[in-house]
Amino acid sequence: MNDAVLKVSGLEKHFSSAGERLTILDQLDLEVLPGTTVSITGESGCGKSTLLNIIAGLESASGGRIEAGPYQVVGLDEDDSAEYRGAFLGLVFQFHYLLKDFTALENVMLPAYMRGMKKREALDRARSLLAEVKLEHRSHHFPSQMSGGERQRAAVARSLVNSPSLVLADEPTGNLDPANSAVVRDLLFSVVKKHGKTLILVTHDRNMASMTDISWRLEKGRLVRS
Repeated sequence: MNDAVLKVSGLEKHFSSAGERLTILDQLDLEVLPGTTVSITGESGCGKSTLLNIIAGLESASGGRIEAGPYQVVGLDEDDSAEYRGAFLGLVFQFHYLLKDFTALENVMLPAYMRGMKKREALDRARSLLAEVKLEHRSHHFPSQMSGGERQRAAVARSLVNSPSLVLADEPTGNLDPANSAVVRDLLFSVVKKHGKTLILVTHDRNMASMTDISWRLEKGRLVRS
């Protein structure tokens, strides 16, 4: 593999429905270099989230290869997929997926603690990241006590706690009003840049897509520059 953080080659995804084969991804290629921010746009239902889920090891491919650091993602078993996500990826989804019985601080520190980081170190790192997303004053609040924008900012902080090589964000502002969307968008780009991370962003927001270094559009199962 070259110095790319991610290299996707000939990726295919097919579904069978009523005896017909539906092609979602068709010999798709993508290469992402370290420290690059990349956006992927496209019509609703075109396969953007499917692509991101396959890269994340959350969904299986029908064919092709994905090289992410030392990982050959296609074909990983469940345990190795979990290891890949914990060690290599940071994930931000449209829904925050914070644990309701844990505070913002606990939610952010938990992935690091579960991977073997000492509790105090994990807490210190979580506090630092919450400060970076302007949420230190909400550290001890539970998700139910936070606004939608605050919950999503906590999710951004959580995605970085294990110092991932690659951050995958799927419509991270999709559930937010315009004001909160702008705040989360700006903080996401700010912390990714500060920590020198690589970002792949799936979004329907063309303004958000225009902020990335490289913009792709998913059309007929393949990526074209937009």
